[in-house]
Amino acid sequence: MKKANTIVMWIAGLTLIIATGLKIQQMLTEPIISKGFWESWEFLLIQIPLELGLGIWLICGLFRKAGWLLGLIGFAGFIGVTLYKALMGAESCGCFGVIHVNPWITLSAIDIPIFLLLAIFRPKGEKLLPPPWPNAVHFFAIAIPTFIMLGAIEYVLVTNKQEKPAAQEWVIKTKAEAEAKTVVWPLLKDIDISEELRGGLWVVLMYHYDCPDCAKAIPDYLEMHKSMKGNDDVLSFAFIEMPPYGNEKQQLVSLDSDVTRGRLSDKKKWFLETPVVVVLSDGNVLNAWEGKAPNLDEILNSAFEAEN
Repeated sequence: MKKANTIVMWIAGLTLIIATGLKIQQMLTEPIISKGFWESWEFLLIQIPLELGLGIWLICGLFRKAGWLLGLIGFAGFIGVTLYKALMGAESCGCFGVIHVNPWITLSAIDIPIFLLLAIFRPKGEKLLPPPWPNAVHFFAIAIPTFIMLGAIEYVLVTNKQEKPAAQEWVIKTKAEAEAKTVVWPLLKDIDISEELRGGLWVVLMYHYDCPDCAKAIPDYLEMHKSMKGNDDVLSFAFIEMPPYGNEKQQLVSLDSDVTRGRLSDKKKWFLETPVVVVLSDGNVLNAWEGKAPNLDEILNSAFEAEN
């Protein structure tokens, strides 16, 4: 039984260490676009040392029962978070950095099995807290390098924070540029209906199929589109899906809808917080919002103040 518990704790610990390593790789290679605190760069900065420290603890065997209990609680928390993301239709659980794994797969193949194994194979005969105390040499040989490594990782992450690539900047830089209408929207070349958007006054809504804020905003924008119908020469609406694309059942804008639909190219990675709304005049940016869907008054003010 003790050997089974050791094996299970090694499996749990290695899983946490691998997941943490992939998160570190993600933070060092691409910007983290926050959709709330739990997906933010700041939260990852807190999560990484805690998750990596727990993984090392589970493997090293120090204070075995206390480590086992924290591991059990940790995987119970992972089950709750992953289940929530699965029910929300998220494309990835976010557990493994740049490697996207469907939340249902993570839940059924990793989180629940490891939780059950930890619950079944307990460290019997172990006390939750000492005495007995572990061997001092063993304890400090693990504790000191671990704390040094965690501190070094935090320093590297803080000093190497990745920013959004300049090539993907799309917001207006200055009021003067906006008034001169000289800000051509860089993303136009990556949208399949770019030629249509280069002429006239457009409100472009960019969305992900698994974005809750997009799901709330799109019905309102469809209503705006209906209310403006017949005045397309004044203001038109376009709905642009961002990769990864949803399947037919996951579409937030029905394929049968009488609206202008398009897609942003999937040939590169995009680091934008959806929904993204851009007001265009002949392909030039009049105003833009990231992570927010402005109301009709804000849109009209942006469009017609600039036009006048």
